[in-house]
Order: sequence, then C-alpha cells, then structure tokens
Amino acid sequence: MIKIKFLIFIVIISCFYCCDKLFPDEKLSLQRIDYKGNELQTNGYYYCYFAQTDVTAIYFLYRNGIIRYIGGYSRYNEDNREQEIIKYYNKSVKTDWGVFVVDANSIQYETWEARPSGVSACIRRRSGYIENDTTFCITESYYSGRNETKQVNEIYHFKQFENKPDSTNIYVK
Repeated sequence: MIKIKFLIFIVIISCFYCCDKLFPDEKLSLQRIDYKGNELQTNGYYYCYFAQTDVTAIYFLYRNGIIRYIGGYSRYNEDNREQEIIKYYNKSVKTDWGVFVVDANSIQYETWEARPSGVSACIRRRSGYIENDTTFCITESYYSGRNETKQVNEIYHFKQFENKPDSTNIYVK
C-alpha cells in the first residue's frame, strides 16, 4: 500500500515538473517591433469599461511594441484605480504580457491567456481601428483556447499616467 501511494506521489510530482514540456504555452504569432508612430499616445494607459461586469480593463502600450494588461478594476473604485495599478506592478505573470502592432489606422495585439484546462497558456488576439491618438476600438477578438472569434465593441480611452511601469519582462523578447 505504501509503495502504491509513493508511486502515485512520484507520478504527480513528475507531471507537475514536466507540464511545461507536455503542455507548452502557445507562441505569439505577432512579432514584437518597435512602435515609432504617433497614431497612439504611449505616456499613460488605455482603459475600457465593461458595464456587464462593472470592470474597467487597463492596458499599457510601450514604444518597444510590448503591451501589458494591468488588470480589471471595479468602477466603484475609480478614485483609487491608480494606486491599485501601482500595487500591481510587481505581480507580473505571463498572461499580463503581449505585443501590439499599429498599421496606419488599425491596431492588433496578442496576449497570453489561460487555456480552459488551466494547464498552459493560449493566445488572445484582438484587432480593431484607431479613432484618434487617445482612442482605439477593438472590433474582433480571437481566443485560440476554444478556436473562437467574436465580434466585439470595446472602446479604449487614454489617460496620461506619470508612474507608468517599465516594460521589462521575461516573457516577450
């Protein structure tokens, strides 16, 4: 009986340490390239309010082509949002990061997202158009975890922010 429990324990531990090899994260299909344009401002963050969940999603865009998701914040907490953003800086995980590309008046970005099984990360690709240098609209969202594309209407507005976190991370090269 002890041998069986020990064997099960060894199998579970082995799977835990080998998961990244058995179930690797998907790779981003967009290549990171420096953003040299002026179609969008990058000295702050972009936010979109989702009424159905009462959550405001926040993204930072960086001149090196990296995008960082900082989280979703309750609308009831708008006065403290920027203090909460600063607290989040050190809680970096792979699903916070990705790359974005601007081409004329269109924007596309990819970030990692948890797969439905929770074992590895898959890709969320969003695309849309740039309205002006402080507003863009996401019109399509593709989630590779379910191989599903949805039409959406997410309008992101810019807010200047002096305490923008650095884009250094171990996930996007």
